[in-house]
Amino acid sequence: MPYRPQKEKTSNGKLDGPPPWLGFQDAKILSFEDMSSNYEWADVYLIVEIKTRNSEYSNKLRITGSFDTEDGVIQDSSLLRKLYSLFDAISFGGGINKEGAWVNKVDEPITDIATFLNNNYTDTTGAEIYPFTVYVYKTEVTNKNTGEKNVYTRVDSRMARTDNPKGVADLKSYIEWAKKNEVIVEYNEKNDLDFLSDAVKESNQNSHSPSIRA
Repeated sequence: MPYRPQKEKTSNGKLDGPPPWLGFQDAKILSFEDMSSNYEWADVYLIVEIKTRNSEYSNKLRITGSFDTEDGVIQDSSLLRKLYSLFDAISFGGGINKEGAWVNKVDEPITDIATFLNNNYTDTTGAEIYPFTVYVYKTEVTNKNTGEKNVYTRVDSRMARTDNPKGVADLKSYIEWAKKNEVIVEYNEKNDLDFLSDAVKESNQNSHSPSIRA
């Protein structure tokens, strides 16, 4: 039997490296929600609730944006590429036509895209089957009004079928590019742990310092 090295533990007893629920993950889709009617600027605001194998909680993947058009005809854009990354992964043959309307694979109109996708491309059975690969990461977001910083878990909008080696390779190549070009900016928890460790050390040193009496 092959011998695998054990993960090292840090001084605080936690496993070294990123948490097991971050990074590339096996996933399945629980639901779709179309929120585009809530935003004037959004031609697409699709929320995909996913469950990954290594997390007990679900996360939400978002595909949002407006179409690039020329003379009323949709042009190639990053929004379309994100949509078709999802649609290719789930084997949905429809999508957006040149006029910006939802259609199925035989060009018939889809009046409610969320209902259509929920009826055909979700898994709510509870089965431990995770046919897709996604990328999960943490990022720090600063509130523009208050300056407050918060850390959120995000799922990148691109997806691949786990049994499609080329699709997974393309996804990994894109994630590498996105990190390099700061499209994805990951939050480094180690910085907080180092700061906390230094603060604890300083606190311990102060608590053990002899008091000076006048």
